[in-house]
Amino acid sequence: MSQKKKILYIEDDEANRELVGFILAQKNHLVMLEAETGQQGLERAASERVDLIILDISLPDINGDEVLRRLKSNPETANIPVIALTGGPAPKLISESDQQGFTDYLSKPVNLERLHQALENALADRDSSLLRSGD
Repeated sequence: MSQKKKILYIEDDEANRELVGFILAQKNHLVMLEAETGQQGLERAASERVDLIILDISLPDINGDEVLRRLKSNPETANIPVIALTGGPAPKLISESDQQGFTDYLSKPVNLERLHQALENALADRDSSLLRSGD
């Protein structure tokens, strides 16, 4: 791959950020940026040209559903794919996530193969949509 893809992980738990950072570091084409709160995540998503966001639903300041709503309502961040990664009740959140605009939903503890698959799918979809739109 010619250019590294920036992944923003919005997660308040340091151990979870470290784990996902370690996982992403195994892929030479991915770079992880971090945000500890929803507000920091919103600011970082708007200021950095990120290719994908991994979002914890349970954040201390703004819940993940509201972070997603704000991302989708901002023209600067509306087209960034967002993968939910949370320890919440999966069946309920999976059905809600489809309606709310998450690209994918992953539960903790993270399944490495499933995470890699979700990242690659979301990045491939984003690349193909950018080519179609002429960006």
